[in-house]
Amino acid sequence: MLHFIGFILIALGAVMLAPVPVAFLTNETHLLPYFIAPAVIVFVLGFFLRRRFQPIDITLGKAMVLVALGWIIFSAFGSIPYIFGNNMLVEDAYFESMSGFTATGLTMISNVEAVSPTILFWRSLTEWVGGMGVIVLFLAALIGAGKAARKMYVAEARADRIEPSIRETARSLWKIYLLLTLLGIVGLYFTGAPNMSLFEAVNHSMTGIATGGFSVRNASFAEYGSPVLAVTILIMMAGAVSFAIHRRVMSGHWRELFQNIEVRLMLALIALATLLLVWSVGLQDALFQSSSALTGTGFSTATLSMWGDPQKGLLTILMVVGGGYGSTSSAIKLIRTVIIVKAVHWMIKRSFLPERAVVPMKISGRIYSEQEMMETAIYAFLYIIVLISGAIVLMAVGNPAINSVFESASAQGNVGLSVGITSAAMPLAGKISMTVQMLVGRLEIIPVIAFVSYLIAKVPRPRRKPF
Repeated sequence: MLHFIGFILIALGAVMLAPVPVAFLTNETHLLPYFIAPAVIVFVLGFFLRRRFQPIDITLGKAMVLVALGWIIFSAFGSIPYIFGNNMLVEDAYFESMSGFTATGLTMISNVEAVSPTILFWRSLTEWVGGMGVIVLFLAALIGAGKAARKMYVAEARADRIEPSIRETARSLWKIYLLLTLLGIVGLYFTGAPNMSLFEAVNHSMTGIATGGFSVRNASFAEYGSPVLAVTILIMMAGAVSFAIHRRVMSGHWRELFQNIEVRLMLALIALATLLLVWSVGLQDALFQSSSALTGTGFSTATLSMWGDPQKGLLTILMVVGGGYGSTSSAIKLIRTVIIVKAVHWMIKRSFLPERAVVPMKISGRIYSEQEMMETAIYAFLYIIVLISGAIVLMAVGNPAINSVFESASAQGNVGLSVGITSAAMPLAGKISMTVQMLVGRLEIIPVIAFVSYLIAKVPRPRRKPF
């Protein structure tokens, strides 16, 4: 695994050098050491590991451990610019970095408009990279990994292969991702001018298509007009649609976009939530916040701490459901929600038929096996257990129940909406709990469990003395 860790470190070094041109453009060259120094360190360490250790095939379990470790390392080095460039505490900087790379959007920074543009660009870049996936990033350049590449791709909560090989799939994903980001920049800049600068458009498009939610304004999107909000909703939805669908649409099969069950369910849930919210918060906030919650983006036009419990509860449900499978969104995902609902109907239907009757469980022409239904149900069960555990921690440090569930769902669903709990003033226990939840939600639980199990297995146990 150390050979692949070396490759991941090299990819991290390249990412950390990306803000260097921004520092020159904004006359913030004093920040350069906080990007260049860690980049050099990871480059050197990465090249050493690649030369010292040879690549071998790995099991899916070790691929999961590798992926989880890769995200932890990315977040650790990614916190350095916050510590030294923005004077943040180590725990706050790591929270901010993890929130970025997991494309969550919860923040420890109370006044983002006072933060240097270079640091703000770094925040947005971490979300943009994390939205697609740090493993997908280095797989796009990895050569000769064979089956190990496929296992790492699956371990990072991805399964769809849109090209013949994993490497070509990773490259194709990044091409689509880059194109959508550029379209978002153009759309935001020309609909938002003069209130939206090019810098704001770039940052918001990066974090929007990543369904991350970091903003360069304290009020997020509350100060922008309706045209910008409309474009932003489209960007958020684009990020929450499976990239396999984007690939098909770009190949000329545009009808498949609206024939896809996840897309149709996404539109239906946003429309329903908007109708339920419109009477209490108004059409604009209802539509925007419903879209932001379900897609897992976290942009906001309202102060959610002022909303009532029913409204918070509705957004919590949307954050738990999440976007499409194979998108930049996290949470349970739309297709899993469909499978669970259909499985309940399938079980009831089968109970009225003879035992030997063959009743396939079919969704959009595909038949799902009982094992697939069971795996989906187990994942949803584990997801809710972790979410409730996170909420209990937040309640234990003095937060109301509904707010704690909301914030826990936001962290674990990698959403970023907040009712005011997340801040630099929150107790350390809450910061640690939510940091773990962000990682768990991004990697879909199992890789993190595999990583912890691997560490426990490696801990030396004292030998019992013979009698």
